[in-house]
Amino acid sequence: MLQNIKDLLKVKDMIVQIKEQTEEYNKTISSLKTELNSLKNEIRDTKSNQAELLNYLKDSMGSIDDIKEELKKEVYEFNLLKSQMQGKILEKFEKELQNELNINLEKLKADNKNYEDARKELALVVNKTIVLGDELNKFAEIGKNLKKEDFMLTKFCNKIWDVDKEKLELMKKIDTLERLVSKIRRSSNERRY
Repeated sequence: MLQNIKDLLKVKDMIVQIKEQTEEYNKTISSLKTELNSLKNEIRDTKSNQAELLNYLKDSMGSIDDIKEELKKEVYEFNLLKSQMQGKILEKFEKELQNELNINLEKLKADNKNYEDARKELALVVNKTIVLGDELNKFAEIGKNLKKEDFMLTKFCNKIWDVDKEKLELMKKIDTLERLVSKIRRSSNERRY
């Protein structure tokens, strides 16, 4: 009997222990329930936030599509404007170039006419110089055949001086024409470059 009492006391101790453990489990379960409720609330808030974010993104996608279409239109208009500007610039450049070419062509024609006129005058002067040279050679031959006394004749001497003066004048004209032709050539060469 004593054994039964001891067993009963043991059982009682075990029941007390089980009861304490059960209370601890209940506390743990209660704590887990609180945490679970907290997690449920957080999940619910997160779902709500995600739904709001999703709605915002859907609204934003519409705006982004509108902006994308506007940007496409702007790029198309810019490309169109760019091609028009290129055409206008090219047209203006060609017009300016044509004007410059016409001006320079007129200058070249005028210079060419001046050059041809100067060349003709120079040819005339050269011919006159050749004739004058022939005349001087004739006078030189006559002078060789004359005696010293004949050479002293005043009339003959005056003719020679006149011819010599004419020769000097013609040579001066030749020099002037050569300088003029040289100047025209330099001017023409400078315009080319």
